[in-house]
Amino acid sequence: MNKSIAVICLSGELEIGRRDEIAAALVVGGNESAVLLDFSDVNYADSTSLAELLRFRDEAAKANVPVAIVIGSRQFARLIQYAGLSHAFRIFENRAEALMDLSRASA
Repeated sequence: MNKSIAVICLSGELEIGRRDEIAAALVVGGNESAVLLDFSDVNYADSTSLAELLRFRDEAAKANVPVAIVIGSRQFARLIQYAGLSHAFRIFENRAEALMDLSRASA
């Protein structure tokens, strides 16, 4: 069975009021070879989103599923950097680069 790269898109402000929505979206289904988190339309993120991203990253690692994130917001990119988590994620500025990286990682 061929597995494909799953794409999860979130947009707007990722903050504490959306925690349940973020947690529900960030799930490894088991049928994907990799996951692309497309956050290119996120204009704000807080520590709630970081906590959910770390939980998701750990879940994906246990399932041996590579994850890449597309981040369009400078604020979100700085949040990850200031939290010291730049090394924890495969971060890209555009979807094409992220998909190319995931295709190689999941081959």
